[in-house]
Amino acid sequence: MKSENWTDLDDGKMNPNEYYSELITEFPILKNEIESEEPEMVHFRMEIFSDYNIEQIKTKKHSELKRCFEFQESRIEKLNSELINALNVSYCESLLLGECANEMTEIKELMTPKLKRVYAEYEKYYAELTKTE
Repeated sequence: MKSENWTDLDDGKMNPNEYYSELITEFPILKNEIESEEPEMVHFRMEIFSDYNIEQIKTKKHSELKRCFEFQESRIEKLNSELINALNVSYCESLLLGECANEMTEIKELMTPKLKRVYAEYEKYYAELTKTE
């Protein structure tokens, strides 16, 4: 039960519906695929965008990849906690471990500052998680 001292950290933050609506507007090619997932499947929807990013890496379309990074950059500080989690687990992890994992050192250099920081923090977290004693 919420008390009068309760602070909602997501208050005023962008929710998944707003985020994916803006994503579809910016990247209409993803509309059908994103809308085929249930709206509450935030992580699956984020993976669709990550897959699109990976396709840009594979085809060396760096200008489109930068556009993807700029989309994320302009929203990072606005995202609610559910979207931040999806950004880490479904977006950053997919780049870190996906088909283009070997290229990420150079691709990281194309990332915008906030996105690069989020990616680096996730990369460090993942390394700690998988470190063997």
